[in-house]
Amino acid sequence: MFTSATLSVGEDFAHFTSRLGLNDAETLAIASPFDFETQALLYLPSPLPDPAAATHTNAVVDVAVPLIEASAGGAFVLFTSHRALQRAAQLLRDRWTELADFPLLVQGEAPREQLLRTFRDSGNAVLLGTASFWEGVDVKGDALRLVIIEKLPFSSPDDALTKARIEHLKAHGGNAFREYQLPEAALALKQGVGRLIRSETDRGVVVICDPRLIDKPYGRVFRASLPPMPVTRAAADAEKFLRRIAGTAAAPAVLTREPLHNEMDGEHA
Repeated sequence: MFTSATLSVGEDFAHFTSRLGLNDAETLAIASPFDFETQALLYLPSPLPDPAAATHTNAVVDVAVPLIEASAGGAFVLFTSHRALQRAAQLLRDRWTELADFPLLVQGEAPREQLLRTFRDSGNAVLLGTASFWEGVDVKGDALRLVIIEKLPFSSPDDALTKARIEHLKAHGGNAFREYQLPEAALALKQGVGRLIRSETDRGVVVICDPRLIDKPYGRVFRASLPPMPVTRAAADAEKFLRRIAGTAAAPAVLTREPLHNEMDGEHA
């Protein structure tokens, strides 16, 4: 028996079962016990530069700063490369006067467990991490209320293992992007988003700073793999939600919501 929150892409287990040769396996998807409709909000900022653009990391930081202020810290900012992480850390330190109340914890500057312990204990820290913080990290309670994801986590085609698998699929007439790179990235995104809501009482905002989630036809594969959260494209909605759960504003959040799996499925490049 294999049990995990990230075995299926949407409701489809084929990516997992086919790689293990379990083509006749019985599968069952059980809904999460968490009430994502009220506990979480997904914010998709717009407009943003192409993820390959040199200005993308700067744009992510521009999105992140007002959200971190609204949430009074308590944020993970997850990156797909160490280069982007280091660039973002420098940009945030350059704007330190705006973030003076929020300890900045950067992967590589201290051991992983020490960073997590400091994050949990502080309650208002901002942690910048790459792959090792996308999964296997459990921060329940009020310490984490904001997860910002820099871009969709496609593996680098120059990675030796990824390159070998792509070549293998192509040699056997397969579609490496559709059959391997896309489902792997969708599962990785599901892992990253899953850092936020870890209990029935957790609340917070997930931010995905990658326009491909909406602009590309394959974006629907990613969206189908995410929990059924309300969605907004408005920064004001995300900031209101964060202020409410952080206790930095008395007024309730009134969200301009967009459905995740309906109208947005029609948007593509």
